[in-house]
Amino acid sequence: MEKIAVIGAGLVGCLHTIYLAKKGFQVDVFERRPDLRKAKIIAGRSINLALSDRGWKALEGVGITEDVKSVAIPMTGRLMHSVKGELTYQQYGKEDQAIYSVPRGGLNKKLLDLADDFTNVNFHFNHTCEDVDLNENEITFLNTETKASNKHKFDRIF
Repeated sequence: MEKIAVIGAGLVGCLHTIYLAKKGFQVDVFERRPDLRKAKIIAGRSINLALSDRGWKALEGVGITEDVKSVAIPMTGRLMHSVKGELTYQQYGKEDQAIYSVPRGGLNKKLLDLADDFTNVNFHFNHTCEDVDLNENEITFLNTETKASNKHKFDRIF
């Protein structure tokens, strides 16, 4: 089985991990921060994510579209302010179209849980990437809890 490293357990890293795991790859995910699902979160650190058709299609591929739609808020357009104080409305797409505001942290937790359900996925939190040797496919990480520095070799690195 091909061994793959994904650096980063954010939205993109988790989504990519799920797609790779579904294809049967052994995936190790390295994240410099603590596990988002266990860490004490300070509200207001990140703005919501705006999902368009491409985002919905990506989530559909991992089967969580309905869960996310239940908390999504439609945004049909934006209001812009000119230097003179005039307001202009710009619609997103056609009359019946919108992009959707979704809580970034909640979506990240759902993706982490879904990826964690795969037996071929391992998460490594509190691991800061120190070096990547693309010639050898080797990554050096510092475990910020133990202060140990370790090298890991993979077939592919993302």
